[in-house]
Amino acid sequence: MKKIYLSLMILLALMSVVSCQQEDWESNVGYLRIEVGTNAYVDTKAIPENYNPQQIAVQIVDSKGEVVESTDDWETLKGTQLRLAPGQYTVNASSNGFDGSESGFDVPYYAGSQQITVETGKEVTANITCTLANVKVTVNYDESFQKFASATTIVSSALEGVAALDFVMGSELKPGYFPVGDLTVTVNVTNQAGEQHSQSTSIADVKARKHYILNFKVADAGSIEKPTISINGEEIIFTFTFDVSTEASTQLEAQPANAWSNFAYLEGGVASSEGEIDPAAMRFEYKTADAEEWQTCSATYESESQKYTATLTELTPATEYNYRLVYEKDGSAYASDIVTFTTEDAQTLPNGNMDNWYKSGKTWYPVSESDYSANGGSFWDSSNPGTTTGAGALVNKNPTQGNSTIVHTAGGQSAELKSQYASAFGIGKFAAASLYTGKFNSLVGTNGAKIDFGQKFTARPIGLHGWFHYTNGKIDYRGNNTPEGVAEIGSDDLCSIYMAIAKAPHQLDNTNLSTFFDLENDENIIAYGELPDAEAVSTNGEWKEFTITLKYKDITPKDKYYLIIVCSSSKYGDYFTGSTGSTMYIDDLELVYGQPTTAQE
Repeated sequence: MKKIYLSLMILLALMSVVSCQQEDWESNVGYLRIEVGTNAYVDTKAIPENYNPQQIAVQIVDSKGEVVESTDDWETLKGTQLRLAPGQYTVNASSNGFDGSESGFDVPYYAGSQQITVETGKEVTANITCTLANVKVTVNYDESFQKFASATTIVSSALEGVAALDFVMGSELKPGYFPVGDLTVTVNVTNQAGEQHSQSTSIADVKARKHYILNFKVADAGSIEKPTISINGEEIIFTFTFDVSTEASTQLEAQPANAWSNFAYLEGGVASSEGEIDPAAMRFEYKTADAEEWQTCSATYESESQKYTATLTELTPATEYNYRLVYEKDGSAYASDIVTFTTEDAQTLPNGNMDNWYKSGKTWYPVSESDYSANGGSFWDSSNPGTTTGAGALVNKNPTQGNSTIVHTAGGQSAELKSQYASAFGIGKFAAASLYTGKFNSLVGTNGAKIDFGQKFTARPIGLHGWFHYTNGKIDYRGNNTPEGVAEIGSDDLCSIYMAIAKAPHQLDNTNLSTFFDLENDENIIAYGELPDAEAVSTNGEWKEFTITLKYKDITPKDKYYLIIVCSSSKYGDYFTGSTGSTMYIDDLELVYGQPTTAQE
């Protein structure tokens, strides 16, 4: 190990010489002469400009702990005499300008000390050897290691606040120095195939003056093992052996599946290849998690993205599956790691047949009494709370309620939505009847209401199927905020049915136009669809079947979804516009599941 030896020749002489010196003896004063001899063996090629470990500072401390003499460079005392009173002293010597408490490259720290006793009339000599007081670490990468695309060894200290040092293969590998404390060595390698491997090793019982040499090489066989350790004096050599291929090998990878209720999108690719890959020999295999046999699905190769994709159909909702990407040709066979996914539950629409109705106080809700009690409310709500509770109780009307006469399925009920003018004490508003998934929030004075649209859902349907029966009248009320050019007085009223999948509930305040739905541009909306105006007209006393197809703006899985369905007997009812002669019936609603239509299609 390289060391620096500084011999501090401290000569204390009480000599019978000239008369002036005799007077000093009588005054109980002695002389100290400092001679520094060095035997330095240090690599100084890249020592930082502001720090020179060979510049030795000296302090002389008396028995009371007071510094009686000091210098940043012992050379300033060379050839001089120091007078000291008899007594005990400690002479400290160390590298000037650094205390060794931080890590860094090319920053060795040397220190040493010795106690001496100065006696009148006697000569004393103290020899101090300054040795390495921090810890030296060097990293070497064997020639075999150079075949890796990259390698970095990170050495970190267990001492708080001490920075880790990175030894990067291919750069100048300077020695690193750390204060005394346990170390952790982490090596990260990337081979020519882009595969990454890592290993961490702890070095305990670290001592000053030790030189820890970390050698890395590639093994001929075996696996990544703990390093072998050899000790040669102050040198402790750790040899790390990696059995990791430096070359590219054929490896496949499968991505997390985008699983819906009855189908799933699969995606995979070639992470690395040692030869040419024939896309025609690639396939996906899948099975339920508890099955033994794999089923096969062909893989489509996308040359631009170099990905393999497939769509698994006819899957079972709420079921766990495994899948993998497989390649097999000319005796060579490779498979990716297995990826597990669970299909979404094909959740049904609560009370979609509209058969159940429950009256709480003055307000009708489309829910059974038991479900209302169990769930603390209804999955569906309407404009009824606005006309039967609070200030609306003066009106005491339920624009939306069950009807057992006009029904699509005999023996049940439908939802009747009847637009009307509601007034009390000379104050009135046009009220379009509504039915929606969500909750009526509160009235906004006498001008409107706040409504929370959306109920938490566990699946992504692709549409809504059902039946409606609509009689429309001529528009006889038109709110001041109604957009120009639509819903003019005397024109035919329209009904409305629309649906959306959202990332969060949507609160509408119909006194604030900025809160109105913008299904196509609202970032909260994942998918949307609505009944076209051409179909939202009178059904001439008949039931009309409809299907609303959702357009998905985003098909990537989310943590949660909210289902929004809104029906209204007057399309522009949010603007207090419509006809008091419009009545709509809704029945037998059900969600449609399958592969989605995207907004780009």
